[in-house]
Amino acid sequence: MTVNADVVGYQRPLPSGTVTFLFSDIEGSTQRWESRRDAMQDALARHDALIRANIMDHEGVVFKTVGDAFCAVFPTAPSAVAAALGCQRTLVKEDWSAVDGLSVRMAVHTGDAHERDGDFFGPALNRVARLLAIGHGGQVLVSGVAAELAQSGLPSEVVLRDLGMHRLRDLAHPEQVFQLNAPDLPSEFPALRSLESLPNNLPLQVTSFVGRDAELSEIKNVLTKTRLLTLFGAGGVGKTRAAVQLGADLLDSYPEGVWFADLSSISDPELVPAALASALNLQESSDKSAAQTLVAAIKNNQMLVILDSCEHVVAAAAKLADTLLHGCPKLKVVATSREALGIGGEAVHRMPSLACPESNEHIAAQAAMQYGAIALFAERARAADSKFQLTDENVPIVADICRRLDGIALAIELAAPRVKVLNLKTLAERLNERFRILTGGSRTALPRQQTMRALIDWSYDLLSQKEQQLFRMSAVFAGGWTLEAASAVCAVGDVEEFEVLDQLAALVDKSLVQVEFSESSQRYRLLESTRQYGVEKLSSAGERSGALRRHAEYFAEIASAAARAFISTPTYALRSQLEPELDNFRTALTWSLGEKADAALGQRLAGDLLLCPLATFDPPEGKRWAEIALATVDSATSLDVTGALWLGFALCEGALQRHRAAAEAGTRALAAYESLGDPLQAARARSALARALAFTGRMTEAKPLVQKALAEFRAANVPKMLGDCLETAGTAAVIDNDIAASRAYYREALPIVQAAGDERKVAVILANKAETEFQAGNLEEALQLIAQALALDRARRNWRSVANDLSNQAAYLTASQRNGEARSAALEAVQIAFDGRLESLTAWLVQHLAAASYSSGDKATAARLLGWVDGRVKTVEAEREYTEQQEYEKLMATMRLDFGESQLKELFEEGRLWKEEQAIAEAQRM
Repeated sequence: MTVNADVVGYQRPLPSGTVTFLFSDIEGSTQRWESRRDAMQDALARHDALIRANIMDHEGVVFKTVGDAFCAVFPTAPSAVAAALGCQRTLVKEDWSAVDGLSVRMAVHTGDAHERDGDFFGPALNRVARLLAIGHGGQVLVSGVAAELAQSGLPSEVVLRDLGMHRLRDLAHPEQVFQLNAPDLPSEFPALRSLESLPNNLPLQVTSFVGRDAELSEIKNVLTKTRLLTLFGAGGVGKTRAAVQLGADLLDSYPEGVWFADLSSISDPELVPAALASALNLQESSDKSAAQTLVAAIKNNQMLVILDSCEHVVAAAAKLADTLLHGCPKLKVVATSREALGIGGEAVHRMPSLACPESNEHIAAQAAMQYGAIALFAERARAADSKFQLTDENVPIVADICRRLDGIALAIELAAPRVKVLNLKTLAERLNERFRILTGGSRTALPRQQTMRALIDWSYDLLSQKEQQLFRMSAVFAGGWTLEAASAVCAVGDVEEFEVLDQLAALVDKSLVQVEFSESSQRYRLLESTRQYGVEKLSSAGERSGALRRHAEYFAEIASAAARAFISTPTYALRSQLEPELDNFRTALTWSLGEKADAALGQRLAGDLLLCPLATFDPPEGKRWAEIALATVDSATSLDVTGALWLGFALCEGALQRHRAAAEAGTRALAAYESLGDPLQAARARSALARALAFTGRMTEAKPLVQKALAEFRAANVPKMLGDCLETAGTAAVIDNDIAASRAYYREALPIVQAAGDERKVAVILANKAETEFQAGNLEEALQLIAQALALDRARRNWRSVANDLSNQAAYLTASQRNGEARSAALEAVQIAFDGRLESLTAWLVQHLAAASYSSGDKATAARLLGWVDGRVKTVEAEREYTEQQEYEKLMATMRLDFGESQLKELFEEGRLWKEEQAIAEAQRM
């Protein structure tokens, strides 16, 4: 059981910064528990009490216990060493005869660590754990840095005896180890169980093992159940480092040692057995093969053999492993490769990339260190430049860098040292030139481990001709692909359609293609560095244009089917189908429209995607693609495509609260669909146009349009579109201050969209009902309704709607004079709106923050903020709705009383000059 923090007595705050750790455990406790369980329970309780008391008496805090092991942290090294001394002196005075003696080993080390939720993380923790592992019961070991800091505070006759340099099992630089000696404590112990004293040839690692602790535990567990374990994965992912650390951790389990055979430099498969023989210092025999010599020499040895980098000699490595396992019954083998060995009895463990935060996740620096990729980047960057610090401000950029490097350990190792010459933002931008940036690895490493390009070259050159072709073709996909997509796009040249699955499986086996399974299907993807390499190969082979055309045509068919299905398919259900392909849609649009390779194809693709609002692109991006596509429209463009583009443009502008632009686009869309004689799409255009007209005060024009659209949807019997149009009618009614009509429309709409399964529209209607009740003066009902809408949108991770719900909630809370709650809601939403490029919503949220903070904050800053909002609203051509307008008018009236017209005008002018980032920062600080 693991327990965090002191569970009894006073809990002092955890120290921070450079701290000193004291770790302890009981030597041989497992055997005592097996033979003297009852007595051990009493002994352990006494042990725990003594250890805790001494730690607390010396300013320490126990932050974790694991079984009989204690993990404590101290503000200084002298206090930690004094606690260790006190513990051992107390323990030796106790009578432990009931359990046949009790010996506790201890280790003390000083370093930087990251605290999170009462626990600590970082290399210093690993170092002290490794130091503890080489000691013996009754012994206190102190690292060199802790000894230097503690030396001057030692009591008389207490000394730190220098035990020399020792390699710990973190395999990093050797540690100067000291033993705490006191006249009343034992001072003679067996030799330390460091790497020098145990049989092995594990290579020294110049860097620490970061970000794989949980994975290493999983690998150890797998190895207990098999005699052959292959760690396989993409090049540079960290297979070798994990295997070597595994061997170091398990040295005590193999009396005859752990032996590492590096096969990376071998070009002749016949030399594989000789490489292992050399690692074991075995002389080859003239009358036996190297494999026979190996079996004869280690036949009854209990040892672990690591065969590293097998992919280019995989058949020979498999043969050797099979021979050893059959001839040496106590032997275990761990192999690393980019593909499995493929022999009987083999267990495989795919090495994933290091963990990275999700792209929309905002986390503090301290919490970010739980992600292996960020922890590795931070450590390597700090090693290259001692001034580098991971901060709350730079975490988003570091996380972006790690994601774009796919969490590949080697890529991060190559990128992080660039902080010496590039700031983080520039480094992130330059990753588009990643094969120039990701160079400069260790001069002693193999050439393929010095640059990412050389690493991927190595893998590519090992492929067959057909595998190389499929690999190149698959680089055209962005964000992954399905087997159906691969068959449609990649079956060309030497690769027949029926061969695609087999060739794709081969690329997965060789760790060049990743596969991700769901309940009903699977998707394939390339790591981004690998994809960029594939794109280069595709271009150099003269295959890029053809591949991109097939790709665009395939995804245009997907979009066309989605556009037809939209009117009857719940939006979230359709989005779940289309969202995985968004990057592929972007690639197809960029090629067809951006590169002007096929404008007609791009127009149709954009139009079909825009007819699926919020099931594909969010409004800002949808608007951008609509503008790009509309700029290419000419007399040859068909009316259905033109209508789709204008309707999509209208829907995007409406969602962005740019209702005048939405009205103009809706008018054009309606004209196109009426000319075509398409009643259903014409009804969609009428509904969008009516909504825009209502928001711009043209209610006389809006009412007949929405009524005609409702009639057409009823006649066509399309519940989803009818519910959508009823929501528009309800919105128009509340704008017209017809509360009764608005309630009636929403009352009819809600069960229709619920029956249609359109959860997105359910949340929209609940939010709009809240607006209606707020306008009617029913504050509490408005708050209840918006809370329901917010819960639905959070559950679906619909962040744009979450931000909009929070914005309305903030306004309602401000009106209820619950300013603290209002501010919290607006603060959460403003970052979502800013990141989503929702300019109008960002402005409203800044206004809400100014209103919620006005009475208790800096009133002049609030006035400047409102001036910025006024300017921003005009720039983006947005319209204040009732909720924002009533708040604005109340705030303006109060400000006029406080400042007067002249001073208020000056403050407004100052605010109008602010940049968006400055306005948001000021609003957040109020």
